[in-house]
Amino acid sequence: MILIGYRVLHVMFMKTIVVSGSPGKDLHVKIDSVEKLPQPFKKYLKKTVAYSKIAEVYGPEWSLNRVFSVLKERSVQPFHYSYGGRGPNVAYGSVKLGGVIHLVTVFGDDYDKPYSGFFDGGYWSHLKRAGVKMGIFKVEFPSELWRKPDELQQYIERTYGPSIYDADAVQVAGKETSTIVCCKDVQGIDWYYIDDINGAGYFEAVRPPPREIIRKADIVFVDTSEAPFMVGMVKYASQLGKEIIMDVGSYNVTSELLSDMIPKIRIVLGNANEIGLVREAFGVQTPQEIFQASPTNFPQVIVLEDKIQCTAKVLLRSGEEIDVGPVKANKIGNSVGCCDGIAAGFLTFYQRGFDIETCVRAGMIICAIKWEAEGVHEGMPDKLTFQQRFEAQFGSEYSRGELAEIRRALGFQS
Repeated sequence: MILIGYRVLHVMFMKTIVVSGSPGKDLHVKIDSVEKLPQPFKKYLKKTVAYSKIAEVYGPEWSLNRVFSVLKERSVQPFHYSYGGRGPNVAYGSVKLGGVIHLVTVFGDDYDKPYSGFFDGGYWSHLKRAGVKMGIFKVEFPSELWRKPDELQQYIERTYGPSIYDADAVQVAGKETSTIVCCKDVQGIDWYYIDDINGAGYFEAVRPPPREIIRKADIVFVDTSEAPFMVGMVKYASQLGKEIIMDVGSYNVTSELLSDMIPKIRIVLGNANEIGLVREAFGVQTPQEIFQASPTNFPQVIVLEDKIQCTAKVLLRSGEEIDVGPVKANKIGNSVGCCDGIAAGFLTFYQRGFDIETCVRAGMIICAIKWEAEGVHEGMPDKLTFQQRFEAQFGSEYSRGELAEIRRALGFQS
């Protein structure tokens, strides 16, 4: 039983977690100022725009090439790659602290290609070396079926069933791991683009939920990337009575999606804009009203994050509110991946049965540490760094016995 609202000590077992989400080759772009960008860009700051939607959201005169031309003109440093994608980022950050994570994800043929900027070689091997649990299952299909979701889904289930239901990491033949363009200005204001045209991540829109993987898990963590797949993950996990944690994103999110999924989610994470989307889906004015608007007893917890200030507000269904932070941060890197760090820290301690406040504090510590690096994985701390920063920030809030329990959870002698 996970307890909400007070401390848990002497954790006797570790719950298993399945994290779902596609990897990405993060292409980092840093410009001088968002104020100098054309007006269409300014409407989608702190949001993600799919390649296929650029003309729709920016205007018919805009293309991917034109967007990149503007970014290059305003750039203050060379573009470069790093490991990316919310699901793998969260999984990697958690296992570095000793978390036990099974990753459900989608790669392309380049799943183990050591791209320039990948500090630890190919992505798949990098995650495996860190301790992320996953295999690799290759799927092939006629090229004319790509982006024809109904036909492709039927082909995959007909050709690869029942093995596809037990597949965690899938290699999509003929495709590359999706590129995620991570843009920010010198003030840290960020926004993103994702390749949904040729990127392998699109396969998530047609793959069935890995039922056997979900069945063996205690906790299922999802974001809101490819909606059909995540809806299927949540639906099946809910039917099995699994605990579900969702990190709300801004990509592919609709009110219909959120109103369907949120009543099945135990814990919801998100920033003000993302939780605002949830509010809009339920037609309420404040985050606290989401609890009453939901037709079920879920969510139980809403974590309202602010990665810029390194703070969080924890809202409980009981009406209680808990403020966490601000956590001291040396902002010499960027904020890309800070929210993934929050989720990684939260999950690491949540699966061990710690109280919600401690879990959120763990997440905010990683958020602050991530600010010191450019790449997401480069910014995920090891156990010792995390322990030192956690105790420096929050040590006075815990008894000696509680701090000893936290150290033991990280694998240290108390």
